[in-house]
Amino acid sequence: MKGRIASAHLLLTIAYNILKTGEPYHELGSNYLEEKQNNKELKMIEYLKKKGYTIDPAEQQTA
Repeated sequence: MKGRIASAHLLLTIAYNILKTGEPYHELGSNYLEEKQNNKELKMIEYLKKKGYTIDPAEQQTA
C-alpha cells in the first residue's frame, strides 16, 4: 500500500509540475546521481582552494 501511495504521489507531482511550467517531462538519466556527486566534490575542492588549501583530487575512489 505504501508503494502505491508513493508512486501516486510521484505521478501527481510530475503532472503538477508539467501543468505549472508547461514544459514536457524528461528523465534525469541513469547517471544523474553520480554526476551530482562528482559536481559536489569539485565544488568542495574549489572552495578549499579559495581558502588557501592545496587539494589534489583522487582519480579513483575506494569503497
